Amino acid sequence: MKKLISVISAAVFVLAIAAGCGNSDSDLELETEKPITNVKTDKKDDDSDKNGDVNDLGDLTDETIDAVITLTNGEEIELELYPDVAPKTVANFIKNVQEGFYSGTIFHRAIEGFVIQGGGYDTNYELKSVSETVEGEFESNGIENDLSHVRGVVSMARTNEPNSATTQFFIVQEDSTYLDGEYAAFGKVTSGMDVVDEIAESPKMEDPPSGMFESLPEEQFVIDSITILSDVEEKDME
Repeated sequence: MKKLISVISAAVFVLAIAAGCGNSDSDLELETEKPITNVKTDKKDDDSDKNGDVNDLGDLTDETIDAVITLTNGEEIELELYPDVAPKTVANFIKNVQEGFYSGTIFHRAIEGFVIQGGGYDTNYELKSVSETVEGEFESNGIENDLSHVRGVVSMARTNEPNSATTQFFIVQEDSTYLDGEYAAFGKVTSGMDVVDEIAESPKMEDPPSGMFESLPEEQFVIDSITILSDVEEKDME
């Protein structure tokens, strides 16, 4: 029964992987029929592959950019970004990092067995102001992206508009391949999935503030900084 509840919750959340739309996860229930079917088809009956390897990307990993998310509690999530997979998305993420945008933002959505999402709200649960969007680098928007949304993959959140991604990103906790072709995956976690699990499995706030979702963690997981560890040249956003 717990597994079924987790599957249904993940499905309700799938179209809520969007920057600042709606006030409640349940508001999206009318749009979840297809994700529910896909979740039941794609997910296994147990968690035996929970800590399995992320998909082999082959030549797509020839160029990588290392980064690390450091939380205010000292925990870290190490990332590997793939500019060959989603060049504009990676460039946009690096730009946000270099401008210090993510410092003081929280992981504001977390569903066990699905994803955690952050990079948009501050510790007062206020949405940070953004002005630029990035082209959605995924198949349904006419752009090839072969990085599948399996455990550990990092991808951009967006509204229903395909080219609406700004700063918010999500990390896949368990395989969610039904997101493939609809969201711009651009990296993966190389170390720190235990931190992702901790956030995803943390208790949720019973009465979240107005404008926030039911999947808001009770404890605040605050990003102190994101650091680009590799030497990177300025990426062309055109």
